[in-house]
Amino acid sequence: MKKLVFLFVGFAFSTALMAQVAPSPLAEGVKLLNYEKNKTALNFFKEAFDKNPGDGETTFWYGQAMLAQNYNGISTTESIQNAKDLFQKSLQAKGNDPWLLIGMSHIQSLEGADVNAVKQNLEVAITSTLNTKGKYKGKPNQDIINAIGYVFAELPISIGDHKYAIDKLKETISAYDVVNSSLYINLGINYLKLGGGENGGDAVTAFQNAINADAKNAYAYYRIGKVYQTQNNKESLDEYFNKAIAADPAIAPVYFSLYTYYAEVSTNIAKTNLDLFLQYADKDPIFEYFSADYLFRSGQFDQSLEKAKAMEAAGSLSIFPGLAVLLAKNYDKKGDTVLAKSYIEPYITNTTPDKLINTDYEIAVKILSKFSGSQATLMLILEKAIAADSSKENKLKYYKLGYEMLEKNNMYTDELKWYANYSALRGVKDEVYYYKTTSIAINAKEGAMASATAKKYIETFPDKPNGYSMNVRAARLLDTANNLGILYEAVTLQNQFLLKDLTKNKQALINNYYTLIGYYNETKSYENAVLMCDKVLEIVPEDPTTLQAKGMFIKNIDIIKKMQNSKGGVPAPPLEKPAADTTQIKKG
Repeated sequence: MKKLVFLFVGFAFSTALMAQVAPSPLAEGVKLLNYEKNKTALNFFKEAFDKNPGDGETTFWYGQAMLAQNYNGISTTESIQNAKDLFQKSLQAKGNDPWLLIGMSHIQSLEGADVNAVKQNLEVAITSTLNTKGKYKGKPNQDIINAIGYVFAELPISIGDHKYAIDKLKETISAYDVVNSSLYINLGINYLKLGGGENGGDAVTAFQNAINADAKNAYAYYRIGKVYQTQNNKESLDEYFNKAIAADPAIAPVYFSLYTYYAEVSTNIAKTNLDLFLQYADKDPIFEYFSADYLFRSGQFDQSLEKAKAMEAAGSLSIFPGLAVLLAKNYDKKGDTVLAKSYIEPYITNTTPDKLINTDYEIAVKILSKFSGSQATLMLILEKAIAADSSKENKLKYYKLGYEMLEKNNMYTDELKWYANYSALRGVKDEVYYYKTTSIAINAKEGAMASATAKKYIETFPDKPNGYSMNVRAARLLDTANNLGILYEAVTLQNQFLLKDLTKNKQALINNYYTLIGYYNETKSYENAVLMCDKVLEIVPEDPTTLQAKGMFIKNIDIIKKMQNSKGGVPAPPLEKPAADTTQIKKG
């Protein structure tokens, strides 16, 4: 008898656990939202709402489907108003239903309400739905927390307290033995919403936990693939996107992600995935954009522009701002930079960073940099991109776009700052780093920095010629009158390197010796000037210019000696030879 009771209790306990994670009859509609089949999702939830208009959960998801009627991931004013009307009307009928409070919190966040006020409403929703009995008494309701996590996951990076959502999701996950996999999904998305590359690992862990809870969760595989796509990790993005397709071939966003990735790599693979996306996605005239985009990428510019202009004429630009990028690229290809600028500048300026991709910034820099005076605007645009992107590779690309643009416009002081940031993020001090840093510093007339970096270049790469020549150029900035000894030291150091191959460096040595001759002439060290003339004559014997200069210095020495003797009758002490100038020309 005891055994039978034990089995019954065990069965009852298992049933209770299953009830915590049993799929809701609305789960299919949520899946449609995840798969970005937003029109189908709207019809699904409208039908569910019409059958049960008093159910708060159904109303919440119906409102979410309304908000999802957007383009480029941005809720339109109309969609926000529709959802707001729905929630307000339902709240009037039902009072403070927790589902409706969460839905209104979403609207309030989008309308710019105080974050703490929004969280107070959410706390009411959480408190009113705490479990009242059983093992999980006093614990949050998984579905309610999941809805809160979903709302914050749908908000832009710049809106809402995503850390609050993360804390609530983690608290609920830790409270249960069996967890709805959607909690892990929304946890991962909210980690990504925090911004910064350091949160990518936590996001992937959360998505992997969703897979552990549901091995057939195609959406979780897709979300991991998206993380690796932002890192441009081809091997990993392919792996997880293919796992998502294996779990559910109808997951349209995977094909679109593969299309956008391979559009820059292989137009054939891109076209295959575009066709699959159009097969599984909701039917929408706006998808004509992707056909026009493919035509551009495959080099069919006239056909692409024709299709894009037809979409613009039909009003698509107002509901799908990304069309502006394609129009800009096509006009740039046709050489009409003025028209190209008229499309890309307002788009890149007015679109929130989380809705822009790295190629948007690239085309903006390419087009706008052709116009004088646009550099300050472009720097602001790229700084926005750097702050918003979690990918180190993309950040490096933006910094590179910036410093190359500044170099083309001879803005070397600004370029020096951008290259310093690029190098700090890159984290490698190779020869390219020393060469580029020193070169920019010289162009920026930053003599002290150029000198310090050139000396470090020589120390790190003593067998490379550029460090020595740049050290001389930096010294010229610091010793403009050639009388401080700075240029003398740099030239003497370079001579030691040049003498390793006299045949190759013959002219460079002659030039340097003349620089030293000029230094000794300025400092009236004529005996040392004669020595330098002798070094030139060892390379080019009987050179008339050098012989003439040497003769002049000898006369000056004689004049000085005679003047000193006439004053005191005491011969002048011999002038000291330059201590640092120990270079010797190898004979033969």
